[in-house]
Amino acid sequence: MARDAASRPGDGNAFTRFFDRVDSALEPIFGAPPSVGGLEQNDAAELRTRPCPVCGRAIFEHTFDDLSGNIVMTCPTSERLPERAASGPLNELGMPAQGRRLERYEQRAAAE
Repeated sequence: MARDAASRPGDGNAFTRFFDRVDSALEPIFGAPPSVGGLEQNDAAELRTRPCPVCGRAIFEHTFDDLSGNIVMTCPTSERLPERAASGPLNELGMPAQGRRLERYEQRAAAE
């Protein structure tokens, strides 16, 4: 009762003010993404004729299975595009390093 009387009128008590501050601080992080206007919509026919990044054939020739909750794409051919050769350092996932890791690698190579 004393806390309610001590709080500012219309502002709630210290408990509600604390969570209002937490909500306002976390809203930009966990809130809805900002609306971005002016994005051009891709034509559905153009999307179907794009080449597959795995085999290089058109996407409309592929089959998609989404019964298990994960979408699985099946290519119509067993041929695959050649993988790009990684000529530099790799990160911990086996992918080409980039950003700060690549800068440190280049500094070490220059120092040797």
